[in-house]
Amino acid sequence: MEKYYLGLDIGTNSVGWAVTDPSYRLERFHKKDMWGIRLFEQADTAADRRTKRTNRRRLQRRHQRIQLLQELFAEEMAKVDDTFFLRLNESKLHLEDKSVQEKYPLFIEKGYTDIDFYQEYPTIYHLRKDLMESDQPHDIRLVYLAIHHLLKYRGCLLYTSPSPRDG
Repeated sequence: MEKYYLGLDIGTNSVGWAVTDPSYRLERFHKKDMWGIRLFEQADTAADRRTKRTNRRRLQRRHQRIQLLQELFAEEMAKVDDTFFLRLNESKLHLEDKSVQEKYPLFIEKGYTDIDFYQEYPTIYHLRKDLMESDQPHDIRLVYLAIHHLLKYRGCLLYTSPSPRDG
């Protein structure tokens, strides 16, 4: 067994190698020079995995907040509309897949439907403004919808605004 050197060049997405004798001449094996390179795909950074994990956790926490809100409102909501949460949770389904076969997910009374709701409050912000400024009692479903919106879309705390010291 002769003395030899193994040289490696390890990069982020490749490994180069060469085998030489003590005089730094390439060695041969089976009539081929003993050197080469192996290329492979560049590795993903942890940032991509971290972003996906952060999004999963954010959505999970949002779901938990909405479930807690429904639990808090459940008893009083059942007195007014016992299928409200069921219709709301199944609103994304096709009509034939829903437990309650109703066209409208929010309001199903004869005198007040979703059409009337959206005419009175074109956006959720109209409802929130009305609830803040009005002294009149409102339907518990309207209060729930406003709080639901606040909890669901409460802003992103990952990005901070520059502080006054940053000048």
